[in-house]
Amino acid sequence: MAINEFNKLSIYVNAPGMYTTIQDKGRVGFQQYGMPVAGPMDSESYLLGQALVGNVETVGALECTLLPPTLTVKGTCIVAFTGADMEPTINSVRVPRYIPFVCHDGDVISGGFSQCGVRMYISFSGGIDVPSINGSVSTHTKAKIGGLEGRPLQKGDELGIKAFIRDEVHVCDYRGEGHTLFNTALYNRGGRECHEPLRVVLGDQAKHFTEKGIKTFSDNIYTLTVECDRMGFRLDGPEIEHVDSADIISDGAVFGSIQVPSNGHPIVLMADRQTTGGYTKIGTIITADLPRLSQLPVGDGINFNIVSIDEAQDIYRAYIERLQKRIELAHEQSAYIFKLNNVI
Repeated sequence: MAINEFNKLSIYVNAPGMYTTIQDKGRVGFQQYGMPVAGPMDSESYLLGQALVGNVETVGALECTLLPPTLTVKGTCIVAFTGADMEPTINSVRVPRYIPFVCHDGDVISGGFSQCGVRMYISFSGGIDVPSINGSVSTHTKAKIGGLEGRPLQKGDELGIKAFIRDEVHVCDYRGEGHTLFNTALYNRGGRECHEPLRVVLGDQAKHFTEKGIKTFSDNIYTLTVECDRMGFRLDGPEIEHVDSADIISDGAVFGSIQVPSNGHPIVLMADRQTTGGYTKIGTIITADLPRLSQLPVGDGINFNIVSIDEAQDIYRAYIERLQKRIELAHEQSAYIFKLNNVI
């Protein structure tokens, strides 16, 4: 069976969810001009979703926070849900994550409050059709750029879906209740994978902290506070001691950098981070651990494990190799699409 859609495909926003934005791979290559990157908080879940709906390019998807939107489909689309467990539904029938589904005109996509994790991704074949800014459709709400007018979704919005062609797909029945379907090969997390430490590489600015401060950082549990968003996670816990001042000449900020201002409480910079920062950075959380961090709820405890640059590079290579294999598998599985109620 081939599924072809060229025109008039869109989704209408009946309810926006708690905080839903359009994200793609991010606005890469413009930080030197003061342009933030944005992009997905959990890049792993985002990439798996893109592959599951057959997208070769990384295009616009919905990043949902705690509660997903309610959407009415206008046309025919292929959709997949990845990341946090928000119990996604199609026409009030709960459907599994990490499985592509076909939706038809009038179908309603929704879900409930997250049971595990914080961010779920809704990916569509073709991707969400909104204007690109600096090569990306990612929403950065503080800069008011990207997505829909640089803001989260609102009730009454209508999003176009780009034309797509899917050839040689196999459409399978999904019967809902009592029909067990779970993609163990691709499932990555619903939230907290386990309470393993977040691994951190100390940087040159670690010299601004006393030995006691670094030991405090690595030996204690820090709590994710309510002061957390896509820009940064503020943590509460024992104060990290500086040698002298917490201020430095502003320099580049990367996803996972851990700033420690003068109060001694760390702030982890996230996807919507500023391009530069003037607080000392004790270290940076390694790439492989950032998706797990992004799914942690407020109140969760976090502890850090310091690793060397060589260890971090070895972990990164192994992580990327595993992730690439899973993305390839997801592309293969994108040819097997499920439908509800025996409707073609």
